[in-house]
Amino acid sequence: MSKAAGDVEDSVLHYLKQANRPYSAVDVFNNLHGQYGRTLVVRTLDVLAQSGQVKEKVYGKQKVYVADQQNCSTADDATLKGMDAELLQLGARLRASEQQLQTSECQLRALQSTPTMPDARRSLQELQAACSGYEVRLHGLRNRDNGVSPQQRDEIRRANELCVREWRRRKRIAVEMLNAIMEGYPNSRADLLEETGFETDEACGVALPGR
Repeated sequence: MSKAAGDVEDSVLHYLKQANRPYSAVDVFNNLHGQYGRTLVVRTLDVLAQSGQVKEKVYGKQKVYVADQQNCSTADDATLKGMDAELLQLGARLRASEQQLQTSECQLRALQSTPTMPDARRSLQELQAACSGYEVRLHGLRNRDNGVSPQQRDEIRRANELCVREWRRRKRIAVEMLNAIMEGYPNSRADLLEETGFETDEACGVALPGR
């Protein structure tokens, strides 16, 4: 057997032992990422099967190959316990890394949402300009000649209260009249309102102010 053929057999056998599951020749060829030609891989698997280093199973027209488990070394209890301890350590390190990743992602999002100094300065200038405009407008409203005096405001307020009281009084009278008519009216309340041309607050889209 040539050195090159021995290298192929060693690579294929090592892969099947590591995978520890059945594969077809095409799967082995693909999983070796084209390291060897397809025909060479097929021929190597046949050689390994004939030598008893791998087991060959035929399913219809397809063959699958798996490493001979009897040739695989077994680990003692001490080795298995050591592997379990290492797995626990690796799991703890993985969880710590995932937690650190989440923390870093939160910090990154916070930094990305924080405006830069140029953006902050520009926003501050815009707010200061808006405040200055409001102050100028407020000063003009306070000092204009046609403003409403406190006495005028009181007069307007009293007139509004008088109108609201009259509105409430007339609405109460109208409702009482409608209720009295409805006692002997044969049709519905809506028919009565339509027949008399009576307009309610709701129909006009208005409502009495709160007390």
